[in-house]
Amino acid sequence: MRVYVLFLILFVPMVALSQNKRLIDSLRQRLIITPEKEHFELLNTIGWEYRSSLPDSTIYYSQKAIDLAKKFNLKVSMAHALNFIGVGYNYQGDFKKSYDYCQQAKKLAEAEGDSIEIGYSNNNIGRLLFEQGIIAQSFPYFLNGLKIFEKLHNETGVAYAKQSLANLYQLQKNYKKAEQFHKEALNLRISLKKPRDIAVAYSQLAILYQEIDNLSESNKYLLRSDSVCRVIQDDINMARIKILLAKNYLKEGKLDEAQKIGEAGFKVIERINNVRLLPEGFLIKGKIYFARKKYDQAKAEFSSALKAATTSKQSVLQMESYYQLAQISKFMNLKQEEMSHLNHYLILKDSVEDIELTRQVERLQFELEIQTKERENEFLKLQQAGTESLIARQRLGNILLLVIVTFLVILALIIWQVSSRRRLVNHKLANQNQQIIQQGEEIIKQNETLQKRNILLSDLNHEKNTLMSIVAHDLKSPLNRISGLASLIKMEGTLTVKQQEYVQMVKDAVKSGSSLITDLLDVNEIEEGDNSAANTSFDLVFLLKERVNHFLSYAVLKGIKLDFRSPDSIPFVSDSSYIDRILENLISNAIKFSKGGTSILVSAKNENMRVIISVKDHGPGFTEMDQKMMYKKFKRLSARPTSSESSNGLGLAIVKTLVDRLGGSIQLITQVGVGSEFIVTLPMGAGNTNATPTK
Repeated sequence: MRVYVLFLILFVPMVALSQNKRLIDSLRQRLIITPEKEHFELLNTIGWEYRSSLPDSTIYYSQKAIDLAKKFNLKVSMAHALNFIGVGYNYQGDFKKSYDYCQQAKKLAEAEGDSIEIGYSNNNIGRLLFEQGIIAQSFPYFLNGLKIFEKLHNETGVAYAKQSLANLYQLQKNYKKAEQFHKEALNLRISLKKPRDIAVAYSQLAILYQEIDNLSESNKYLLRSDSVCRVIQDDINMARIKILLAKNYLKEGKLDEAQKIGEAGFKVIERINNVRLLPEGFLIKGKIYFARKKYDQAKAEFSSALKAATTSKQSVLQMESYYQLAQISKFMNLKQEEMSHLNHYLILKDSVEDIELTRQVERLQFELEIQTKERENEFLKLQQAGTESLIARQRLGNILLLVIVTFLVILALIIWQVSSRRRLVNHKLANQNQQIIQQGEEIIKQNETLQKRNILLSDLNHEKNTLMSIVAHDLKSPLNRISGLASLIKMEGTLTVKQQEYVQMVKDAVKSGSSLITDLLDVNEIEEGDNSAANTSFDLVFLLKERVNHFLSYAVLKGIKLDFRSPDSIPFVSDSSYIDRILENLISNAIKFSKGGTSILVSAKNENMRVIISVKDHGPGFTEMDQKMMYKKFKRLSARPTSSESSNGLGLAIVKTLVDRLGGSIQLITQVGVGSEFIVTLPMGAGNTNATPTK
């Protein structure tokens, strides 16, 4: 505890004195050229730089920042400036005011939701309590600050809080934890690239290792700190570090290294004329001479240390100087001087202990006042909570009353609105009922008119069908006679080639007309006749072969190969005339639209109680537009017969109608320019389940 308190007394002021004068001068210049409204952060930064050497200036500049913010009604963090004032009072030694300002900063930051300043307030209060020896109460503040900074990913704040926790663990002699937090703080400061903070972090870690007698590690970090101080030209810190290194080397028995580094540090102290470090410089030089048994030179250095410590009023160093003089007098066998120095040492020791006792009393009083204020704060919080609870209850009552009144008003408005709407709806309904009655009468009249028109249309349709049947039959007979006469003329054998072509053209025209009449009669018969199929039992393969053989000569004439594949037999129950008509249209279309040199495949198979008939050609195929219209009557498609055959647009319409009547389906697989395949699927009839087709 004494070692650590001595470190706080000697090392922390030394770090404080190493303020950045160049930065302060630069900030003051910016105050001159910057508009007054933008001075808030500049004033706070200048105050922060003065916190240790001139804490009065810290308080002055931060208070000036607060006054500026109030004057211009700036939207800035006032808690920021309050925290700086609290730090200033801490360095000034007025711990009560420091505590009050830090608490004000914390409350204001909590009210404003300023998490960063809440974190710094917690850490500042924790350090204030820690430096007054109130360890138990400081620990929660440090932890709260650390949690806030970690949540915000504020690495500067995290390093600050971890350094504080490291100092606390070091005071409690929990060196493992202290080392962990010192190193974590150091790594963060290295990542932030702030040389002054890095140098301090190296020094604090070195002092920890010095305290636990790990002098090699202590030397390593002191040398690193010394390197950083040389870069940033921090002479005060550099001098102090060299003195600490000299002490380590002396303790290790490395007298040459100790003397060399000690004298280097002393030269810096003399050059910058730092009266606070001068006693330490003389003391380390004296101890080195003492270790080398150069008693006269050691005595001279200890005497200089006593004089410098007396001038700078450093009681602890005065006491150590007297003690070292007593020890050197003992070795030099100067009894009277030894006793005199020991007496002065004991007197100063009592004085220092009295001062320490006074400080402990002040700390206890400070702790008592803090506890009293905290209890007062808790009481005020309870009172405030009670008041807020009462206000909340009253507010809730008012809200409930307002809700009830609002509900009643809304309910009254809804009732009035519903009543108005109901009257309006009733009026509309009356009008609509009247309109419905009138519309009903009109509908009755229109139905009567439509009924008369339907009867007339039915009669006209019947007359049309009768006329079509008569015309078709009457046309068929003369066409047949014309065909017969053309055949007789051809048989005469005395015709020229040209005359034979004309006769053939007559026969083709007659055949085309006859085919159209046949299709018209078929369509009329399908539409007017009984829709039920006349099912009979027959061999489907036999029917298919017969139909293929019928078209074989026509296919050969066009140079088309007509193939047929099927099992040997497929017993089937269905309307054979329907199937014959379906096959006729599909095969004739395939031949009609295919070019010479191609092939047509007709196939059949039975599968899963169904018969599947396929007609596949290598014709022009069907376009998307063709596929939309191909089953409609009298619709001519984009493809044309390849040998000027007639096409009336009825064949596929007849096929679709007949397949539907048989309860089947028709599917088209086609590709333009490649060919088409019509697949007709029909359900198997009764009596065909024992059929066993062969491949």
